[in-house]
Amino acid sequence: INPESGEIVKKYTAADGVIGPDDIAFAPDGSYYWTSILTGEVAGFLPSGEKIIAAQLPPGPNPITFSGDGRLFVAQCFLGTNLYELDPAGVKPPRLISDNLGPGCGLNGMDWGPDNRLYGPRWFTGEIVSFNVDDNTMRSEATGFQTPAAVKFDSQGRLNVLDTGTGQVIRVEGANKTVIGTLDPGLDNFAFDADDRIFVSSFSDGYIKRVNQDGSMTQLQPGGMVHAGGIV
Repeated sequence: INPESGEIVKKYTAADGVIGPDDIAFAPDGSYYWTSILTGEVAGFLPSGEKIIAAQLPPGPNPITFSGDGRLFVAQCFLGTNLYELDPAGVKPPRLISDNLGPGCGLNGMDWGPDNRLYGPRWFTGEIVSFNVDDNTMRSEATGFQTPAAVKFDSQGRLNVLDTGTGQVIRVEGANKTVIGTLDPGLDNFAFDADDRIFVSSFSDGYIKRVNQDGSMTQLQPGGMVHAGGIV
């Protein structure tokens, strides 16, 4: 999506080998990967355009992120609770980091921290945690959120949390929390651009909005019907 106009520049579908994608992440070499939450496939497109399968997991892979040196991490949410490190080339088997992150969800939208730790929200406990992915130990980073859905670090290395229960984007600096954007409950994920503008997606309404520096909102994609289950 063009971040200024909202125009959809490129679309990938099942014909391209993309089935039920939930989250995406870019590798340092420019390839990018996605999680297919229902099928369990974690796959990507190399810079050449070739599709590569990193892993076939049980159903539920949801958040995905890369470390700065190209290590790939995926967690299950809603259909599982595991956290894995995967081989982007799909040669080595998945390495289980944690199977004790429940109930109901492992981690959701994750990010790699400036302290070389893996950060993620625990949807049902209102907590942000981080992992040392080499010894698999977990540390609590922040608590008191209603329903944290995703975490991201801005260009200054500050931790930001998307709280889907309140519809807020919250900056966390030590014990201080500052609301830097207020939308509607039902938010799914967010991203920063190089200028630290925030782009937010909604799972309940289906919109994508840009949070401008002055706190105003620019709608890039309108909402509509989402999660339709049946009709008579």
